[in-house]
Amino acid sequence: MTPSVRRFVQQICGEYSNQEQAFENPPFFAHIFLRYTPLLHLQPGSILLEQTYAVDPSHPYRLRVIRAEERSPGVIKLWNHTFLDPDRFAEATFDPDCRGQIQDKDLISMDQCHYQVTEVDGGYRGEMEPGCQCIVRRDGKDTVLVSTFHLKGDALETLDRGHDPVTHERCWGSIAGEFRFLRTRTWDEEIPAQWT
Repeated sequence: MTPSVRRFVQQICGEYSNQEQAFENPPFFAHIFLRYTPLLHLQPGSILLEQTYAVDPSHPYRLRVIRAEERSPGVIKLWNHTFLDPDRFAEATFDPDCRGQIQDKDLISMDQCHYQVTEVDGGYRGEMEPGCQCIVRRDGKDTVLVSTFHLKGDALETLDRGHDPVTHERCWGSIAGEFRFLRTRTWDEEIPAQWT
């Protein structure tokens, strides 16, 4: 693992909440938890991503494995994977035994849905990799995902929107701007020295 990937992994791993934003503006922002947990038994740079609503924290609505790899100096590619059977690993974030059962054979690479991350202003900015056409089916219609995030210190801002592949009109996603998360917990004790 390169020093750049080590820094990114150490920076992003932890639990995040947008509680303040959700409480201030509930019509536009649900209260969400994001959790990035290192998967130490898989390829270095592998991270379990879990997203849950605060009202239903034991049932993730999104479960992914991302793998950080430096493709060129200062540019990190996040390989995005979904699960063949996500229900099997719904408890993996807080259950080390369940997490340890995740193997490469359980994952499906989400082609055209990988991210490119660059270091900017003491943090990281990620967006869909150039040329990617990440198709998300929503309400019976194919849409193209436009997704960005900005990570700096304990703050993480994300924005996901789906656009019509022909007209480029927004079909779904936030109309009130970025979701703003703050880190509420770190997993530093779970990241071994060789990862940091």
